Amino acid sequence: MRETLVIVSFLPFLYYATLDGAFHFRGRRVSLAEHVIHLVIGLAVGLIFTAAVMANSTVMLASLAIFLISGSLDEFVWHRDLPAHESNLHAKEHLALLIFLGVTLLVDSSLISIA
Repeated sequence: MRETLVIVSFLPFLYYATLDGAFHFRGRRVSLAEHVIHLVIGLAVGLIFTAAVMANSTVMLASLAIFLISGSLDEFVWHRDLPAHESNLHAKEHLALLIFLGVTLLVDSSLISIA
């Protein structure tokens, strides 16, 4: 049951991340450097997701640190004056990731008991 909640809570993020990734090929074309940082972010989020499903908090925290550094670089270097559509996608994507992390922390905490 725990794994199901973690996986289902990840799906909205995956949806918006896919739309955002597609926008980088159809809407606002991005540089090779930005594609590379997006790849690093994607790998970090993939590790976060895998660690969350497997309840491996050590790997999840290390992956969150990589995500924090690469995501911050992406935001502060390339995400200035974004078109409204892309900014909207990012807001939804960030909220969906926050919900996923909140659900993961909640089901792994002692606050609730999931069999």
